[in-house]
Amino acid sequence: MNSANQTRTAQNLAAAGAWFDVRCRQEGHDVDAYLAQKAVVLLGETHDNAAHHRWQLDTFVGLHERRPNLILGFEMFPRRIQPVLDRWSKGELEDVAFLAEVDWPRVWGFDPELYMPLFRFARSNKLPVLALNVDRETNRQVAAAGFGSLPMQEREGVGEPAPASSRYQERLRAWFERHSGAGGSAGLNPPRLERFIRAQQFWDRAMAEAIAGALRHSIHSLVIGIMGSGHIEYGDGVPLQLNALGIRDVATALPWTAEAVLPSGEPPIADFVFGIKE
Repeated sequence: MNSANQTRTAQNLAAAGAWFDVRCRQEGHDVDAYLAQKAVVLLGETHDNAAHHRWQLDTFVGLHERRPNLILGFEMFPRRIQPVLDRWSKGELEDVAFLAEVDWPRVWGFDPELYMPLFRFARSNKLPVLALNVDRETNRQVAAAGFGSLPMQEREGVGEPAPASSRYQERLRAWFERHSGAGGSAGLNPPRLERFIRAQQFWDRAMAEAIAGALRHSIHSLVIGIMGSGHIEYGDGVPLQLNALGIRDVATALPWTAEAVLPSGEPPIADFVFGIKE
């Protein structure tokens, strides 16, 4: 290892265009080969960051070369539009028709061109595209009424989540305070915070159960889940719910601003990060 790499490793930095093994605190080697051996790989993102989506696509390509039987799961799609995704994977829809039939502005709303290269990769290779989510209204109802207050049918078949860790609750609280105008604990609305945390847990559980279902029906496939990084970090969120479902052969990877210091301590923020030049 040269001196530049030694310095980068010592400071827990991810180089631009390179993998970093967070557990070993060193540059990652043959990461695609390692990930290809897993049952589930979760790739994070900031939804409106084009560089993050380019990294996801490159990772698709690398994993597909080693493991052609991929299933690509996406946070933005609710279960009800799975038939549309199946038609897309079979090459039966063009771009404009696809976006119209999934009602993209309503189900997600971010610039579709951020995601279309990922979807086109699935179509060109006839790979299954999996809807990981539930409708937003379902999530709102569960958040408002509680996990056990609605019958399974009204919860789109999603079970009760495993309890959130205290660290996950603290991160969700911090996010809630930043984005809700709560202005710190003095202005915090505890019922609203409780609903927000419940909504996130339900979202995590829904995505984990969709992944688990895909594995049950295609045990030799590698399922890649595309979702916001907050659903992946520190083994909370979706990884925790997968673990509760008995699925532990999971790897997590996040895009990371190149040369930005990684948090230390246990648990690690992810198994791997990839340096992104912003």
